[in-house]
Formats: sequence, C-alpha cells, structure tokens
Amino acid sequence: MAADAQSMALYVSPTGNDAWSGRYPTPRDGDGPLATLTGARDALRRLKAASAFPVGGISVAVQPGTYELSSPLELTDADSGLAGGDVIYRAWPERQVHLVGGKVVRNWTPVTDPTVLSRLDPSARGKVMQADLRAAGVTDLGEVVSEGRRLEFFFKDEPMTLSRWPNEGFVKIVDVLNLNPVDVRGTKGDRGGKFVYDGDRPKRWTTESDPWLHGYWFWDWADQRMKVESIDTDKRIISLAPPQHSYGYRKGQWYYALNLLCELDSPGEWYLDRQTGILYFWPPSPITDGSAVVSVLGDMVKLSNASNVIFEGFTFEGSRGSGIVMSGGEHNQVLGCTFRNLGSWAVKVSGGAANSVIGCDVYNVGNGGISLSGGDRNTITPAGHLAENNHIHHYGRWNRMYQPAISLSGVGNRAAHNLIHNAPHEAIAFSGNEHVIEYNEIHSVCYESNDAGAIYAGRNWTMRGTTIRYNYLHDISGFEGRGCVGVYLDDMYCGTAINNNLFYRVTRAAFIGGGRDNSIENNVFVDCRPAVHVDARAMGWAKPGAESWVKESSEKGTHLGLPYLKPPYSERYPQLLNIVSTDPFAPMGNRIDRNVCVGGRWDEIEGKGRPFLTIGDNLLDQDPLFVDAEHLNFQLKPQSPAYQIGFERLPIEKMGLYKDPRRASWPVTHSVRPAQIPPAPAPRAARTNPVVFRVPARTQAVKVDGTLNAEEWFGLDTTRGITVEQGINGEKLARKSQAWLAYDAQYLYLAIDNAVDPLQALRPGDTWGQDDAVEVSLQNSAAGKTAPILVLRGFPSGHFVGSDEPGTPKAVVDTAAQGVLYAARAVNAARWTAEWRIPWASLGIDPSTQTRFAFNLCVRKSAEPLWVEWQGTGTYTWEVSQAGVIELVR
Repeated sequence: MAADAQSMALYVSPTGNDAWSGRYPTPRDGDGPLATLTGARDALRRLKAASAFPVGGISVAVQPGTYELSSPLELTDADSGLAGGDVIYRAWPERQVHLVGGKVVRNWTPVTDPTVLSRLDPSARGKVMQADLRAAGVTDLGEVVSEGRRLEFFFKDEPMTLSRWPNEGFVKIVDVLNLNPVDVRGTKGDRGGKFVYDGDRPKRWTTESDPWLHGYWFWDWADQRMKVESIDTDKRIISLAPPQHSYGYRKGQWYYALNLLCELDSPGEWYLDRQTGILYFWPPSPITDGSAVVSVLGDMVKLSNASNVIFEGFTFEGSRGSGIVMSGGEHNQVLGCTFRNLGSWAVKVSGGAANSVIGCDVYNVGNGGISLSGGDRNTITPAGHLAENNHIHHYGRWNRMYQPAISLSGVGNRAAHNLIHNAPHEAIAFSGNEHVIEYNEIHSVCYESNDAGAIYAGRNWTMRGTTIRYNYLHDISGFEGRGCVGVYLDDMYCGTAINNNLFYRVTRAAFIGGGRDNSIENNVFVDCRPAVHVDARAMGWAKPGAESWVKESSEKGTHLGLPYLKPPYSERYPQLLNIVSTDPFAPMGNRIDRNVCVGGRWDEIEGKGRPFLTIGDNLLDQDPLFVDAEHLNFQLKPQSPAYQIGFERLPIEKMGLYKDPRRASWPVTHSVRPAQIPPAPAPRAARTNPVVFRVPARTQAVKVDGTLNAEEWFGLDTTRGITVEQGINGEKLARKSQAWLAYDAQYLYLAIDNAVDPLQALRPGDTWGQDDAVEVSLQNSAAGKTAPILVLRGFPSGHFVGSDEPGTPKAVVDTAAQGVLYAARAVNAARWTAEWRIPWASLGIDPSTQTRFAFNLCVRKSAEPLWVEWQGTGTYTWEVSQAGVIELVR
C-alpha cells in the first residue's frame, strides 16, 4: 500500500549501522541511522518492494563526517524517484560530508634504511617519511599512469607531486636521431623513440626501477607519459619503451622526468616502491597536521538508467576515477557539490535527458570537469543537459590536453554562467548540434599549449547550430606567450554563431578555420592580437582531407556517415544541400559585422578567403566610449558610436557566476594567471614609416644559374644588400639569409644566399611550407591598397611557382610567372643559393614611371623549422603592407 506521508527522510551517520532502519537521526531503542549510502539505497529498495515509497519522494540526510567508500554507490532504474517525488541524497544539515574514494594512511615512520637513504637526494635525508601501504590495508597499489589504475597521494586535501625533475617546468630535447623520420608540412621529427638530452642529470636515473617521462613530444597540444627503456649516459641518449608516441618526437620540444626516488628532493614530493609497498613522502608540514590519503576506488557513484535522483552538498574526493558517472536516465541533478582530488572527471553524463550539474565547485581533478553527452544527431533531438553556475578551475591535473572544464556533445546541451580558469588546455569543447554556450567567464586557460582553443570544436560540416554568446573571455595567450585561440572553429567547422561576447587580451580571439556559414557579430574585442582570424585552409594545405569529405558526399550523399541531404538536415540546414556544388573548399557564408575592436589588431584574414566573406560595419580603432576601461568595465556609454552601426548592448553584468542557495560556496574569489605575453612586435610598417631598401641599377650582366658571382652582385658586399633575419614578429633569428637586388629597364633581379642547419639535409621537394624555399612578395603601391599581391616561390630543386594565397586572381598569378627565370644551387650542407630574373612586364609594372613597391622576402628553413623574413609581418609572410618597401634608384 502507499505510504501515509507525502514525503519521507532516511538518515546516514558515521556512527550508524546498516542493519538499522535509518528512520532516526540518532540511535534510539536499538534503531537509528544507517552507516553508508549503499545501506540507504538498499533501504529504499526495500520500501519500494513493500509499496511504501512516498509519492512526495525521499530525502536521504547524510550527517557530517568522512565516509570512506569501499565500493561505488551504484543506482539503477530500480533506484529512481518519481516525477514530483525525487530521491534526494543530501549532505545534512550543512555541506560537511566528505565521500572519500581512498584510504587514510597513518603508519608513518622516518626513513632509516641505509640503502634508501643513499638513493635519496642529500637535501631530503632526514626529512622523508615512509609508510607501508599494505600494512595500512591498501592491497591494490595500482600503476603509475594508467587511467583508472593510477594511484595518487593527497595530504591536507591537496594533491602531492609524484617525484620529478625538474621540480618546475620542463627541459628540452636537444636533438632526435632520425631513425624513422616524419615530416608534417615542414615540421620535422622522428618516430624512433630515441633523443639526445643535455647535461648529466639522467645518470642518476640508471638505477631506478620504473622511470617515466612526461612530454609534449611533437606538437604543443599532444602530451604523453612514456616509460624509459634505457639511458646511454656516454652518448646522452634516452630510449623510450614502445609503443612510441603516435606523432613522433621533435627537437626543441619539452619534457620532465617522474616516478624517481632519487628525485624526491623537495617538500610535497612522494614516491611509491611497488615491490615493497612502501610510500616515501617529504611532508611540506608535520605529517600530523592533516590527513594523508592514497586513492583506491575507481568511479565513486554510478547511475545506470536511474531518473529523478538528486545529490546535493557532498564533497567527492580521493578516488582514481570520477565522482559521478551517469548513463541514461532523466531529470537527475547534482547540486552544490564539491569535486576535488579525483583521478578522472567530476561528473560524466551520457545519454538520457534533462540531467543537470548546478552550483558545483570542481578543482584538482585529473582529467576534465563536467562531460555532458546526449541527444540524437540523426534526428537532431536535443538532450537538454545543463551545466550551470559551476566554478571549475585547476583541472587537467594529470591528463593535460583535451580535458575541458565542460564538454558538450550530441545535440542541444547547455553550459551557462560557469567560471572556468587555470587549466593547461581547453575550457569548453563541443561537438554535435545546437548547443548553447552562454554567460560564462573564462580566463587563464591553455597556458601549457598552443594551437589550442579556450572554446573549441572542429572537423565536421554537419555539426551546426551552436550559439556562443554573452561570454567573457580574457587573459588567454598560450604556452610561452606564443598564442592560442579564444573561440576556435577548427578545420572547416561550420554553422556556429560567435556573437555578443567580450574578449580582452585574447590571442586570435574569434577563429574560423576554413569553415562555412559562421558568424562573428556584435562582439567587443579589447587588446586582442588579432581579434578575428579567417583562413581558407581547405583551399590549401587542408584540401586533401576535405577532398575525402567531398568524395563521400558526392558518392554516398552522406558526410562522415550522416545523411545530410535528407530531412531533418536538409530542412534544418538548407546550406548543406549545395555545399558540394558551390566550391566546397571555400570559406563561404561567413559574416563579420557590428563588432567593436580597440587596441591590439583587428583581423588576420587569408587573402584567398577574403572574397568569400561578408564583412559589414565594424567599429575599428575608434574610441567606443567604455564606461571605465582602466578598471576593466568595458560596457559602452549610451553615446558610444558603436550604437550608430547597430551594435546591441552586452549584458556584461550577467556574465559568470551568480549567487544562489545551491552554490557550493559563496563568495567566490579567483585570480588571473600571470600572462606569458611576449613583447609586442614593432609597429606595423603600414602604420608608420616602413623600412625602405634602395635598389640600384645593375652594373654587370647577370647569368641566372644559381651561382652567386661577386662581379654580378656588387662584390657580395652585405652592406649593399638585404639581411633576411626576422621572425614573424620582427624578432632576430640566428639562422639568417643575405639577398641582393638590382634592376634594369626590363627586369628585376634578385640573388639570395641561405644558411641552413648543416646537420639536416635540405628538403628538395616543391611544397611551400614543407620544403626549403624562398618567397618573393611584391605589390605595386602606386595602384592602391587593392592592387594584387604578387607572390613567387622558388625551391632548391630549381622549381618555382606563383601563388594565389593572398587572394590574387589566377590569371594575374599566371601572368606574373611568365618569362621568369629562376635557378638554385646547393653549395654545401650548410648553404644553398638562388637567383631570379623577373620581367617587369609580367608584373604589370613600368619602371620608368613606377619606382616604389611594397615588398618582402621570406626564406623557409624547414630543418629548424623557421620562417625567416626581411621584415616580420606579424601575420602572413606575403602581407607586404606590414613589411617593407623597395625603391628603384635612378
């Protein structure tokens, strides 16, 4: 029969007993509270079996204390609440309930074993404590790096550091051995798993039983921990155990060593000897100051098709896995909980509908924060999952890359009013359709990565309809200040709105990577470099990958397996119907309108993509009348000129967290991570007085054979030529080239002497960006700013090509290459030379009347790899408006 009460409460206490009923908060008459959440779950099942489940739901009130979980709490459909009658697991009466997936270690003693003391760094002797984990009841010692098996150690509620060298930061690979060379568009490395190191520190590691290295081995966005196989201390070569890193290894990339007893040399470091079961630890304060916990359990709470279940106010910590994992089910809520010191995620949701994570604090988790996956992409049916008002920071503690604070996948999920900061990689990653990302504040992310996005998605034409609005992104600059991205639509991602956001000090703030039908509208950009990036990669280096999409679309009528030419896709996204027939490689349908840009730089748009863009009215380099920019109040005053172009007011006051009884903590404090922003490049040539090189008339006949003859080239006097030694932002580079120019009535002549890495072979191919090459870029200044930029590229093979990359019409490119003579010669392992004879007529120039031209030279030195310019443009090498000027001397 139904229960008489409309609702009911059960109680759980550290002093409870699972043999009791749980109906009383304190013991009475041989009855009282339960001892565990599992006991509460079983009591609820008994109520349901007796048809005594109240229609108003049940509250499981868990009293303050620490609960060590010996097994996960597993809920199924049988444990669901009712619509309007939830099952609420609540920390009661205050948020003082700690669910711990680890084991408290108490049996600490000083290290006295002479053999161990001899292996310790002298600075650590007498300061390191030890504990026998097996004696403490920990029988599963786990592994060093494996997901779900990784044992970690926490002291005073903070993660401690597995012994490492160096204690902070990284050291760099001196060189690779080219055992199995790899070359990705000119970025060269080796898949052989061996590299050269600097110094003698690794000599200390040769007696260690299980040394590992953690590195960014090839790309700045792909890290991996790898086991050391052997160390050749004579040749200073480290060999890594297979399987090797999938991308390979590259000179200059960075790594550190870990899991070494000999490197336990600073407070907070620890090491576990898995053969003896002894954990060694240098406590940063007396070991009696707080609890010491090793992680034992995997996932802590698992819901499988359970619905109408609420968890409120708990602290989840100390496990090897995730805090809460949901599979299926509807209307579940995680409210005001704290997730910290976990080995994996805080909350993972897959499938189901309308599940929410609200008001939680998430930090010091090994992977990401909240993962929401659900909805049906075939029918574009939304799941309606929600992550709102969460404070997520210092995540990606162990797995550094592609572990976002919030992940949205599937259809129709939402991330709103979250505060996200201090992470090595992404803040929000999304894939699928029609998500909403709004009112979030994001800063200090991507600090250990480059070519990364604070908000990121990529690689699909059909994943459309996501809105990114009303967000505040600030202080995002990438590893070593080399730049990352604010909102990154990577590799032809389409149909996304980047509208009504505020960006402050973000590199490449809004980024369209060759995709279509995106919008960048009504945003405010302050001190961003640049504010807007759009490229045409599918028309260039990414075309081979895009061609496979076109082939599938043409032959099968599907895109990555999805029938996009049929309803609902053909009806919801009509642009897809003609995507193959209307130049599928071009970035068509993108709109940039009603934005405000102050400071920094406005755009970085690839020339060949610019004709496909719709660029409306944008307020650029004009005072927009901020309320108080000095104190970072970027709201516009009512009289702002931005409103005259149709700009709509941003609700800045609503961005970020808000006060709510369900918040795990309030008030919330946070600080901006010191930015790694390199010095700003010199003012751009187009806005100041550009560097001018005066080109003399030739004095000798020039034989274009690739050999630099002193008689032909002014004695090869470097003071009479151009030194090519600048990086992209104008910084001086060590590996420079030297060029000489001359002219007569018919031709422009150019010779260039290129120094390259003598230890690396020249790349003799004919692919720009991948192989060694010289680029000549010129624009006829007298014809105005819209005059075509003429680009010629020559290779050590003696082959040259014209390029349409700046958006130059193909007919003009073909004409510019007519009659050109080019020759090149490899002088020795460290040098190659080249000569040009370029007809003025092919360039459409009359040197008798036109004498001044915007100009740049760039040399691709693929071994380093380097882009070395005459004038660093801060953007594309051919962007001559940002480079220099050549002037013919009469």
